[in-house]
Amino acid sequence: MAMHYTSRLMSESERIDTYAAVDLGSNSFHLLVARRQHGELRVIDRIKEMVRLGGGLDDAGQLDPHVQDRAFACLARFGQRLRGIPVDNLRAVGTQTFRRMKNANSFLMIAETALGCSIDIIAGREEARLIYLGVTQGVSGLEDRRLVIDIGGGSTELVIGEALQPLEMESLQWGCVSLTRRFFGDGLINLQRWKEAERAVMADLQELRLRYLKTGWNTVIGSSGTIKAIEDICRQQGWIEKDINADALFLLRDRIFEFGSIDSVRLPGLSEQRHPVLVGGLLMLYVCFKALEIESMKVSPYALREGVLQDLLGRLDEQDPRDKTVDAFMSRYSVDSEQVNRVKTSALTAFDKISEALHLRPTHRRLLGWAAELHETGLGVSHSQFQLHSGYLVENSDMAGFTRQEQLFLAVLVRNQRRSISAGFADKVPTRLHEPLRMTLFCLRFACILCRSRDDEAIPPIRLSGTDSMITVSFPESWREAHPLTVFDLQQEALELQAIGLQLRVTQPGPG
Repeated sequence: MAMHYTSRLMSESERIDTYAAVDLGSNSFHLLVARRQHGELRVIDRIKEMVRLGGGLDDAGQLDPHVQDRAFACLARFGQRLRGIPVDNLRAVGTQTFRRMKNANSFLMIAETALGCSIDIIAGREEARLIYLGVTQGVSGLEDRRLVIDIGGGSTELVIGEALQPLEMESLQWGCVSLTRRFFGDGLINLQRWKEAERAVMADLQELRLRYLKTGWNTVIGSSGTIKAIEDICRQQGWIEKDINADALFLLRDRIFEFGSIDSVRLPGLSEQRHPVLVGGLLMLYVCFKALEIESMKVSPYALREGVLQDLLGRLDEQDPRDKTVDAFMSRYSVDSEQVNRVKTSALTAFDKISEALHLRPTHRRLLGWAAELHETGLGVSHSQFQLHSGYLVENSDMAGFTRQEQLFLAVLVRNQRRSISAGFADKVPTRLHEPLRMTLFCLRFACILCRSRDDEAIPPIRLSGTDSMITVSFPESWREAHPLTVFDLQQEALELQAIGLQLRVTQPGPG
């Protein structure tokens, strides 16, 4: 474990050009710090700790208290290194163990405080996309079609892509920690157990095998600690010079059988940190080679954390993959683009008038804008209760670029865009997002009421102000008289908003 902490304060120019990515995996936590110079990123610090979070999670999704304390202590150390870097220049992601954790929001409240920034839980396919983006940073010949395999602690991601564009993405719920724990939990290693584990993994790989083989690739690239450790062991054994091949994996498998137990395994190139989970990682790689008929694999020094950093820069540079995802979603469900623009404009106008007083951030504005663009996707299913269909689609679809928390935030907004606000509407969303959710929900519902007639002429100039408990909106008397339905809807809305602790006052503007 290498700790590198700066001993002096960063200058302001250094501060604004410094970025960091945190990869909270099931086996290891990684911190990557880089500085942008002359349009390129230069890595200035890396920290890695073997936290073994996945090993402390039981089948019910409960985390062992000792492992939890170990994780918090690591995050506090990371938090010290991140101190001074602008919060908008930071991004932390949690993977498979976070996806399985039963009380993830409770864990995150303490974890985010220790780290000093929010932690995004990403879905398996989003993890695969970010891994591919990271690995691609170190690949020459970008037009080459490649298969990228990343074996983590709790899951394995397999991506086929060309240049920066993934073509196929899958995430399997097997990793070096989960496989070792499931099939070699007592430490014994033998052929019978290996075959049992191999059959289980092969069954999952069969679902993608033919599709992947049909798509094809020119190069196979492996990433992350398991694959790098296997390459190092095979090279020190003299079985390979550089790239991993199927024969070397077969020889390593048989060599491990000779030891009979995990504790007995002693191999050149095998670190103490990697030692407890090597057998599960080797099995996963062995089955991938076998199922996908792989002959050889290059090993990349880049992985998820590099992808997170590149994705963060893309967002800051207005090249946000989430925009493309939302556009595709709107096209798929044939939304009325004119109505979307009316609702989005009205919702964002309302947001801008209350955001400063309520300390809402630009990221909340972006989420509101996307919610407006997605709010009528459920009409592609049925007009009846379409808001519920919209919420289901947004919550349960694969949406590239979005974290789990962001999808839940969007789903709550579109599901509650009209009619009664569901009890416990914010329960699935982290506590830090409850207040932004409440206020952006008001903005979306308000916009939907104003735009109900789908007529640009019916939307008045908005005069609006607010506190955390009271929203005041005023309309000219002439407009009120010409739009009795909208006024009635707003009066009903005032009753609905009481359920989320908001009072809505509709008034006439004063003279002058």
